[in-house]
Amino acid sequence: MSTQKNMKLFEKIYNETYTNLLKFVVYKCDDINEIDDIIQDTYLEFFKELEKGKNIIDKMAYLYAIAKNKIIVNYQNKTKVKTISIFQEKDDEQFTIDIDARRKYRIRFYNKR
Repeated sequence: MSTQKNMKLFEKIYNETYTNLLKFVVYKCDDINEIDDIIQDTYLEFFKELEKGKNIIDKMAYLYAIAKNKIIVNYQNKTKVKTISIFQEKDDEQFTIDIDARRKYRIRFYNKR
């Protein structure tokens, strides 16, 4: 299919699905600032699949699947970033920092004198 036809098809699908997809993403996403990015990325990925010539039978289900994966990736990226505050009174002591509830990391600090 040509790009012109894909654009018309995409515009038709976008107009038919936007409201329902937005409701889905708002319901699943806890950060209101991320909603627009997830919607945009979802439709962008969908358009790229149309450009490749992929035959998508249930377009709404396909969009939901893309959006769900984008939300999951968004949450995974948020959990990777943690702020750690390290305060230790004694020098040269080994202690454990709990970065994630599932993992423990041992860190040694040495006093450079």
